[in-house]
Amino acid sequence: MTKDAPILALHDVVKYFPSGGKVVHAVNGVSLDIQPGETVALVGESGCGKSTLGKLILGLERPDTGRIALMGEDIGRLSGKSMHAKRKHIQMIFQDTATALDPRWRIADIVREPLDNYGVGSEGERNARVLGLMERVGLRPDHAQRYPHELSGGQRQRVGIARALALAPDIIVADEPVSALDVSVRAQVINLLSDLKASMGLSLLFISHDIGVVSHISDRILVMYLGRIVEAGVTRTVLSRPVHPYSRGLLEAVPRAHPSLRREKAPLEGDPPSPHQLPAGCAFAERCSLAVDQCHREAPVLAPIDARTSVACHRSQDILARTT
Repeated sequence: MTKDAPILALHDVVKYFPSGGKVVHAVNGVSLDIQPGETVALVGESGCGKSTLGKLILGLERPDTGRIALMGEDIGRLSGKSMHAKRKHIQMIFQDTATALDPRWRIADIVREPLDNYGVGSEGERNARVLGLMERVGLRPDHAQRYPHELSGGQRQRVGIARALALAPDIIVADEPVSALDVSVRAQVINLLSDLKASMGLSLLFISHDIGVVSHISDRILVMYLGRIVEAGVTRTVLSRPVHPYSRGLLEAVPRAHPSLRREKAPLEGDPPSPHQLPAGCAFAERCSLAVDQCHREAPVLAPIDARTSVACHRSQDILARTT
């Protein structure tokens, strides 16, 4: 891998699932890259393919077509010992700590498991590293001998983060890591991830359905709708000037605290089309107030609109003209 090469690069990745004699279009030609030390947020509604993409990146699912390169090597076709060795460089933080942490294991054993699996250091060195990791994520030494059910949701997520850090990976995939937490705890965990990213030089793919959550942690945002990336750009630009109507709808859906700022109707109306049978044109056209005939006939491609943003929308130039 060259100095300026991305840690992770996907090119035209496709994943289908058979379902009841039909095919579910989960991921439809996704391309992305993550640079060393960069945090990229992948946002979209539930069912848009975000978690499936995360599983493809981790090698938990195989792409039907396309290429997934980790540190320059295509991992989409690796298996057995080759994939086991590569997975040391990429780890995951799961959404549901109740199922991600073995309830029969003490916290120290959970955090040490990756070190045991890869035979890292002596037993004494592993135990010392476990305590160091726990301290780094804000857990006390006495937590080491407790079980997951004896910790709060935020503490369990810190355990998951410590476990993901155990092997000093190059990149972490965080799949909705704060969605099950209270608002105050959510902020603490996001701040922790931001601090770890800065101090350790981590690359991070942060998956979320809430575009507001990622504003303080991500460098870039990728907006996903029904298996496709519909907008991609620098976080500040996308949040301050979203172009795709779906991105604008996601931002409008972010809760507002003051009653005077609340809206009378839902910003995203209607339901997405069935993933079993996607329309010929833009998948968002039926929910879009700006759609024209072309939107129903032709699927737009993701294309740059400036140096900082790419959008898959036939009306992007019209939208830009209205907002500038």
